[in-house]
Amino acid sequence: MARIKNLGSHSTWLALALITLIAFALRVWAFDRLPPGLFGDEAVEGLDALDVLAGNHGIWFHAHLGREPIYVYLVALTYHLLGVTVFATRLPALIAGLLTIPVAFLLVREWATPVFPRDRATRIAVVTTGLIAISFWHVQMTRNAHRDTLLPLVEALGYWLLWRAFRTRDWRCFAGAGAILGLAVYTYSPGRFVGVFVAVFVGGEFLIAQIARRVQVAPHAEIFSTHWRGLLLAAFGALIVMLPLGLYFAQNPAQFSRRFDSTSILDADAPALAFATSVAGNLAQFVVPGMGYQSRHYNLPGKPIFDLLIAPWFLAGVGIALTRIKLPHYRFLLLWFAVMATPAFLTADMIPKAVRVLGVAPGVFIFPALALDAALARVRHSQLAMRGVIALCLVGSALWTTYDYFVAWANLPDLPLKFDADLTEVADFIQRQPAGAPLVISQEVYRPPTLMLLGERVATSRYLERATRFKEADARAAFIVNAAATLVCVREEYTPPADWLARVAPHAQLIEQGTYSMVFQLGEFAPPQKSLAAEFNPLLKLIGVAQFADAPRGVALYWQATQLPAGRDDLRATLALFDARGATVAQAQRVFPIAPLEWNLGDQFVEWYEIENMPAVATQFRVELTRGKQTWTSPILSLR
Repeated sequence: MARIKNLGSHSTWLALALITLIAFALRVWAFDRLPPGLFGDEAVEGLDALDVLAGNHGIWFHAHLGREPIYVYLVALTYHLLGVTVFATRLPALIAGLLTIPVAFLLVREWATPVFPRDRATRIAVVTTGLIAISFWHVQMTRNAHRDTLLPLVEALGYWLLWRAFRTRDWRCFAGAGAILGLAVYTYSPGRFVGVFVAVFVGGEFLIAQIARRVQVAPHAEIFSTHWRGLLLAAFGALIVMLPLGLYFAQNPAQFSRRFDSTSILDADAPALAFATSVAGNLAQFVVPGMGYQSRHYNLPGKPIFDLLIAPWFLAGVGIALTRIKLPHYRFLLLWFAVMATPAFLTADMIPKAVRVLGVAPGVFIFPALALDAALARVRHSQLAMRGVIALCLVGSALWTTYDYFVAWANLPDLPLKFDADLTEVADFIQRQPAGAPLVISQEVYRPPTLMLLGERVATSRYLERATRFKEADARAAFIVNAAATLVCVREEYTPPADWLARVAPHAQLIEQGTYSMVFQLGEFAPPQKSLAAEFNPLLKLIGVAQFADAPRGVALYWQATQLPAGRDDLRATLALFDARGATVAQAQRVFPIAPLEWNLGDQFVEWYEIENMPAVATQFRVELTRGKQTWTSPILSLR
């Protein structure tokens, strides 16, 4: 590793250019394919962005336990410029991740300058930047459409201005630092701890200085004695920036703690044990192989944040910081790690969870950089060998990240489905169809965010309105008769059984086969064997029935929507079969396979009940429908 003298030196510029190139390659290569599809959590950001474009300019977004607004507005901007695409949804995170790297260089060099010679401060900054660039953790986060990626960028920029303000006493730096750090609460929920961290750090340094004066001992480095006006200005700037969201939370206190309440250790049977378990698990994910985050959405399951080539340097760097804790710079670094890891420590679900500790970045990468710098500084008699060892660790870690992301992680068998690649494929099919073409989608989850964003293009505030672009029905049990010209089945397991398809839609044809979907042209439906006019409830009218004695045995019921129920409550149906004497011979019950929000007035549905052991003596039936506290029961009707 070359000895870097200052930012203007050719070696520094060359190193930064190389780091930038590596960072860009790791984050942009195959960006159109990796991650595959668009995960539902990412899609929610896009749904809220469509809400912004529809004119709903909120400061807090309620979907998915509540979301901070900056990322939503950035996605709205990219949608406005580029259209509603997977690329546009993820672009703000990618840009934020790339920007974090040069800003981290400025922060670390400013932080290190008072305690290191200029050349070493620059070297530590370059190494820190390089470690971020090759970090699998950071690469993974910045290629996903998640607001958490904004937090390290805001922290790096704010802390850089803060340390610059300490050094220069420039009021503009104090004001800028406060304003930018105030933005942290608008990025991701752990961003609320940024203010806590800065307040604890500044308050602690003030107390240390006061105690040192009383015992007449000179502090090792008192950096705040003449900065109180600047700190007040920074605090004022932060409070002004945070005020709008603060006022919102004051008026809506449930929203402030809604996400934490859903995962809190306080809800565990033994909170103290849950806390200890969470701390141990979330700390282990930094260095222990196999103990990393298990989610395929954010990690190669089990991979630690620091691989085995960097983990020893990280631990050594923590040790160095602890031995130098008398200096405020190291207290800042250690406190940063402790406070910004606290959001993960306080939650009891999915231990560890690397997303919730992202606020420790980019500071956490300074630890291994400190150890690498110390090794170069101390081993003067064999620097060439030490440079070789360090180069081997850095290059090896970069190659390790490249392999783990683009080979090991990218080829996980279930990865595409984890990222809803099936729904992304179906959404692409939907967008290729004429706007008025009747479409019905059969899938596992009702109204999944990915399909609602990319296929329906619906804003969050319209999420629960009646379908306009397409309808949904569980084609394994029902069809929407008069709107089902085209049926799209997400994955083969959500296609209708072949026997029932032939009975109910005898003219159906498979017209397109995708990787994860099948498209059927249904054509004309088979009429019921027996027409009925049973109006026993205000929602649905039973207009026909068909009985099938050959395998698979069962009954098909034909319905017509006579009223559009308010709300999204499911309708439950129970079918009872009777013999000629009125004795019950078979029964089946389930949630009605077409949700009320998919109905239009006059729509006709056909649903079937496969009853494996349906006796031949079954000659009568009765249907019971339940919604909420209301139950409606039909008269006993003849099957024949």
